[in-house]
Amino acid sequence: GRGPIVLVMSGVGGSSQEHHMRALAKSLAESSSAFRVVVVNHRGTAKTPITAARPYDSGFTQDFRSAVAHVRRKNPASKLSAIGFSMGANILTKYIGEEASQCILACAVCVCCPFDISVSGAAMSESNLLNNYVFQPAVMSTLMRAIKRAQHMPVDPTWNIDHERVRNAKRLWELEEELMVKIGGYRDLNDYYVNASCVNYVDNIHIPYLAINTLDDRITPPHGIPMAKFTENPKMALALVPHGGHLGFLTGLPPKIWFIKPIDEFISSIIN
Repeated sequence: GRGPIVLVMSGVGGSSQEHHMRALAKSLAESSSAFRVVVVNHRGTAKTPITAARPYDSGFTQDFRSAVAHVRRKNPASKLSAIGFSMGANILTKYIGEEASQCILACAVCVCCPFDISVSGAAMSESNLLNNYVFQPAVMSTLMRAIKRAQHMPVDPTWNIDHERVRNAKRLWELEEELMVKIGGYRDLNDYYVNASCVNYVDNIHIPYLAINTLDDRITPPHGIPMAKFTENPKMALALVPHGGHLGFLTGLPPKIWFIKPIDEFISSIIN
């Protein structure tokens, strides 16, 4: 086929099985643009087999780059766009900045992008009801299941992983410090955050780019958004809304996810 293709990427621990991913894919497929949807699942998510010891992280763009190249090879005549959510939005934005003027995507939309991982990292490490009883347990249980399923993979001894600390980790930052920092060859957690944060790559965005963020997001707070970059770069647009939390964006009865329609309209207007 020659129809337009949208690549979609979820947040940490998420996958093609999430409700918002499925609702978005269905709407885009039924849209007047008749998009074909490709969900790029992170390593080990959605019960996919783990075939490499290296886990994904917030700044790991290689898998997405491979997926884009594969889809382009199979569909040389199709226009490609991309949508990222939360950590997937950070990876997508970083990828677009890395590719710079060579980026083959027609446009991109990022929902609840953290931009500065140190800001979202601090927000997620705060001790509050949402973090302690909802977010951290959900993310950690997903990641721990993936780590357990990766036990058959030979681990590079030069990584010097403390497996006991990994097994007993209760917070995301502990896993990041023990796995992402050591495997990625970073000096420390701060070095990892700086290098993984897409805020350091947005100057090189050369394609139409829409970010949708909320003022009441407790996971990727608005003070991580590089407001000045959106005024400096004519390719970038920011829709900052008062309510929606982190990937909520529900409206009406029965509640529907409202960001789907503007995403469809934005991408359709660019590719058509």
